[in-house]
Amino acid sequence: MTEKFNFDMSDVDTLTKLFRRETITAYTDYLIEENIPFCFMILDIDNFKLINDNYGHLVGDIVLRQVADSLKKLIGDAGVVGRYGGDEFIFILPNVVDYQDVWNKAFLTLKSTNDLIIPDYNEIQVTYTMGISRFPENAKTLNDLILLADKALYRGKIKGRNCFIIYLPEKHAQINLEATREKIYSPIFLHQKIFSMLTKNKDYKRSIESVIKFVGSYFLIDRLCIDTGKDVLFVYKHPLSKDKPYKSYNLNLIEDCSINGIFVENTINDSKIALTKKLYKEFSDQGIYSSVLCRIQAFDKIYGYIRADIVTLDTGRIWQNEDLVTLKCTANYIALLLYSLNTEL
Repeated sequence: MTEKFNFDMSDVDTLTKLFRRETITAYTDYLIEENIPFCFMILDIDNFKLINDNYGHLVGDIVLRQVADSLKKLIGDAGVVGRYGGDEFIFILPNVVDYQDVWNKAFLTLKSTNDLIIPDYNEIQVTYTMGISRFPENAKTLNDLILLADKALYRGKIKGRNCFIIYLPEKHAQINLEATREKIYSPIFLHQKIFSMLTKNKDYKRSIESVIKFVGSYFLIDRLCIDTGKDVLFVYKHPLSKDKPYKSYNLNLIEDCSINGIFVENTINDSKIALTKKLYKEFSDQGIYSSVLCRIQAFDKIYGYIRADIVTLDTGRIWQNEDLVTLKCTANYIALLLYSLNTEL
């Protein structure tokens, strides 16, 4: 549905060679005026600032070009893709509004990052977060479509990134975008809240239980607990998490695979070689696709591990730096609390 719109083929971003925001906006206005249904997707590269900080802006530019080429090939003639600004891209798919159809398109887009290789920088793993709204299902003006897609995008950021969220009013209408941004971009706010929750209640078990619930719900983790090697304690389960067997890990196996007390596995099914057979079996038996464990240790005293599991998506989860830092700091806070009280879990 692009043949009737007069595209200015010279109006492209010099770096990515994709249409600029102005052309995408004009095309969207055309679809609205013609009452042509479409889905509106905003795509954000996860942790792009870290790529610029660690590798330099020239490598960042290479990543942007590779992402642009990948999206252009993926969308093809089915829609229009452009650079929205910075590390954000936008694409429009006319006549794709059925929820399942939109879901399928978004899933293919997300999956395409698995094959994205940055020349000479194979260690850089690119992931996306996408927010999606639909015309006229969700809104009838461009500004409203952008607002709703933004709400969905930032919901995806809180969920842990590397995901897509299709805006649904019953789930996302009440999102306060400014408050959401504050939570995402304020590690100080997050860590202060965790520390405060641990220290404001004299009943340390209730405090730990509250913190586990808060961290699990904040990062939308399927299951979060403390694993002592014998028992799983303070278990938080996401309301939508699948009901799977849940038992303690053999922490000796975890120690063998951990680095500085942190074990991270993004996708269990793709990492059989990296894991010992016994450890892989433990994950497989419990239906776990992705897992993080952070040692709870103060001085020479080890109390167990904070354990985060993903059991709902067989693609696992790309654990972000914010996830790992928060989980490890929470483990440290709990360890110091227990040590100061001279008590056990």
